[in-house]
Amino acid sequence: MDLFKKSSAVGVSLTPERGLEVAQIDFATGTVLKYAVTPVDYYNVNQREIADLDRFKEALADLLQQLEISKGTELVMSFPAADFRVTEYPQSWEEVQLSNAVEDELTENFLFKDKDPGFDIVELPGSTMQSKQVAYEAISQGMLIEVARIVEDLGCKLRAIDTSVNSVFNALLYLRRIDTSDAEANWNLLVIENNCCRVMAMQGNSYKDVYEEHISIGEVLEEAENYTTVLNAVEPILKNLPAKYLCVVSKTDVISAEIVANKLNVSSAITYQEANKFCTEPLINVSEGIDDMYAGLISLDVIGAAIYREISQFVPVTFNLFNSSLGEVYTNQQPPEIKIGDKKIVFSNENLIKAFLLILALLIIIILLIFLLLNPQISKLKGDSDALGQEISKLEQDCNEHKDVLEEKFDEGYQVKTGLEQNKAVYSYYTIVGTEIPRKLWLTHLKLGDKISIEGQADNLESVYGFFRSIKDYNPESDIKLQKLGLAASQGTESFDTESLLTSINADYYEFKISNEPEIVPNDLKKDTDNKNNSKSDLPDLEPIKE
Repeated sequence: MDLFKKSSAVGVSLTPERGLEVAQIDFATGTVLKYAVTPVDYYNVNQREIADLDRFKEALADLLQQLEISKGTELVMSFPAADFRVTEYPQSWEEVQLSNAVEDELTENFLFKDKDPGFDIVELPGSTMQSKQVAYEAISQGMLIEVARIVEDLGCKLRAIDTSVNSVFNALLYLRRIDTSDAEANWNLLVIENNCCRVMAMQGNSYKDVYEEHISIGEVLEEAENYTTVLNAVEPILKNLPAKYLCVVSKTDVISAEIVANKLNVSSAITYQEANKFCTEPLINVSEGIDDMYAGLISLDVIGAAIYREISQFVPVTFNLFNSSLGEVYTNQQPPEIKIGDKKIVFSNENLIKAFLLILALLIIIILLIFLLLNPQISKLKGDSDALGQEISKLEQDCNEHKDVLEEKFDEGYQVKTGLEQNKAVYSYYTIVGTEIPRKLWLTHLKLGDKISIEGQADNLESVYGFFRSIKDYNPESDIKLQKLGLAASQGTESFDTESLLTSINADYYEFKISNEPEIVPNDLKKDTDNKNNSKSDLPDLEPIKE
């Protein structure tokens, strides 16, 4: 079964006239999809309750199996009402007060002298500021509890329990056999059963009053006597109920609704509906899988039960005897619920599916919004990815083309040896700088490469000369020179005359530069140097200091 497809509820009705019926109806098309019926001899008409619940359970299980009704299917059940009334109470009364008043009234019914009633109360549209008009229906509580347990044992879910009174009205409304288009119009409904006649005063599609008269009719009596019994029971009631029209419905095979309609002496217009053997055509369309013989047996009761869930949207009065008056057998079968303020949220299968679909829709909307916002970035990243892919492909192609060279001709040892030979001087200077620095001498600048430049400071001249000698001893043929030596405080001395050297003996520390980079000499200093070079006081060239 599709999770998102709304399943049809299955109607179950029990009546003395027809027996036990099970039907599944497509509400939209008005077609019976499945139907089965079996006669009953375990129903007590006088007590209006099931006399043998075990046999009822067996019969219901057989019909459900025959129609291949799956586990978990919702059932709506309809039984003959033990009591059905319309009355008024003060508008100020709360639910508990109403319930207590109804219970007190039901104790007056001989059917509830020794048993508790299961009942449901609904408020009618006819209520005023002073009074509250309600209708209630009742059946034996013990029977309803056992029926609920039987449905649970059979693996189905009990959606609602209604009475045949309301089921017949719902079916007539659904089949459009009555006219309720004028919500203010008063009309009467007469329903004739095997042992009673019930007159319902209606306004639009709601109850105004209900009258029930017990009768004794049967095939053993003369036909005229049966009709006289019915007429004598209902005519006094109908004469006191002026109405736009009267609809006569007969559920018993003993009485024809057409004949009663012709015999009644009332001032209103009369229509009729046969729901018995006098019916010349089926009440409702049936699918091809249902035998024509059964099509004529489908009762108003089972139709009203089968369309209960959908018809409740169109009528102001909806009864359900499967309620809290049944105690734990009801509460244990209800889905969990939470209350937020005045609102109650029920976690039923339908509500969970609706919530799931709503959340799914929200997620889809959020994903679409995120996609629209990120789409430009995604496109850019895709472009970058494609470019990287092309570059990787090119590199892989180059690697494949030079695979033989890389694997066969590359000699790691040879490459290391060549690198050491080409950079021998640099490595040597790194070694000297790292191991031959005298004490009390420190470097401030180091550049090793094609050109060497080493700058530093020391607190004595001996350390400077010793460091220069170590460098020169390593490679006497190098063009590296001691280009600068002087007091740090005097920004350095660029000449090596005896006077400057002697002056620097008592200095705090000295600066030096050892390099083979071209010397940069200021113009004025260059002239002075040239004059000195022309004199006889030139200093001898600096030579490595030897021990």
